[in-house]
Amino acid sequence: MALGNRKSSDIFNKKTGGSKDSKSIDTAKETEIKDKFDRGEHIEDAGMFENLAPALYAIQQLTEDIEELRRYITSEVGDGAQGPQGPAGAKGDTGAAGAAGARGADGARGPAGADGADGADGRDGSAGTTDASKLDASTLPTSRPKDRNKLWNNRGVVNVS
Repeated sequence: MALGNRKSSDIFNKKTGGSKDSKSIDTAKETEIKDKFDRGEHIEDAGMFENLAPALYAIQQLTEDIEELRRYITSEVGDGAQGPQGPAGAKGDTGAAGAAGARGADGARGPAGADGADGADGRDGSAGTTDASKLDASTLPTSRPKDRNKLWNNRGVVNVS
């Protein structure tokens, strides 16, 4: 969400020349006001303080709110537009054992031209698995097979050709 329009106006400004208006003061007047503030004259003068106390209290509360916003933006948000990028996560484990090969006609050919033997069962003792956590990618080829629908290990990520 974008920053809304400013609702407050300047109490005074340092405009000069043709842009000078009723709120304009020069540098000397600003220095005089600052020096009085730094000396605490607005608090020492009991009559002035009694008249200004409610407004000074409100200004003090606003100042504390602004400082909290400044703290939050610099420590929690970063540059204010987008928070800092989080750290990269650790590389996950390779994964558990899974299916080792296809079954059926892709097995070794028997004597006298008989049909091939079934392929070996997966390492989990079953004929294969649909549980990806049991897949052992270390036994898969590391380059993309020419045949379609074959699994291969692409730097630890199992892909289908």
